[in-house]
Amino acid sequence: MASTAGSDVLKKGSEGAAVRTLQENLNKFGYGLNVDGKFGDATYGAVVHLQKSFGYTVDGMVGPGTQTLIAQQIGYNWNKNKPTT
Repeated sequence: MASTAGSDVLKKGSEGAAVRTLQENLNKFGYGLNVDGKFGDATYGAVVHLQKSFGYTVDGMVGPGTQTLIAQQIGYNWNKNKPTT
């Protein structure tokens, strides 16, 4: 399973390898982010969309719960562009 940052909370303004991994994982879901390791507006928007899509608390931050969601959905090949049935 893919991980983003262990127990660290990623949020707007975060930078580094953990954010880069987050962006790469979000791109697996069809978000088309620039993988630059900077948690800016586009990454925030993708996280908010993902959280809304799965009924999570929408805070735009990636803590343990959202990290688990991301890891699980990579396993299920979820993509925001695929119609739900």
